[in-house]
Amino acid sequence: MKIRCIANQGAYLPETYLNPPLDSTKETEFKLIVGKEYIVYAISEWQGNLSYYICDRRYTYYPIHNRAPLFEIVDARYSRYWQVQLATNGLLEIAFEHWFSIPYFYDKLTDGEEATVLIFEKMKELMDAEAAIPQPQPFSVEELLAMPPLQPDKLAKVPG
Repeated sequence: MKIRCIANQGAYLPETYLNPPLDSTKETEFKLIVGKEYIVYAISEWQGNLSYYICDRRYTYYPIHNRAPLFEIVDARYSRYWQVQLATNGLLEIAFEHWFSIPYFYDKLTDGEEATVLIFEKMKELMDAEAAIPQPQPFSVEELLAMPPLQPDKLAKVPG
């Protein structure tokens, strides 16, 4: 999934996204470049607020969550590496498998734990390569209806 930054100031955020104790006010300037496209490595939603985990200007070795209203989606294809998890507290997350299977993965990553940093670097490499593949052109309704039925036993086996 790719997004493009359309704003980098708190003034563009809905009130529900502002949180002064966490330095998110109308005056906040986020470390984003307006017009730049970013690859999304994870998504979270909490109490109606959507965030994208991207490598913004602060990037050193882990993605940072940025508020969704500051972006527009330019490539809505989701990563083949993503899974979905809904926590008992209502937090919805979409991320690669290790984000969920390794306890406190993101906390360990932000703390610079070597193993989690290496895992993220490899997943980032895979997801960057995946995002670089051009989007396929959609079929028209006529083209879809003209296609013969697929035969499952004839479909190619795709690894992964």
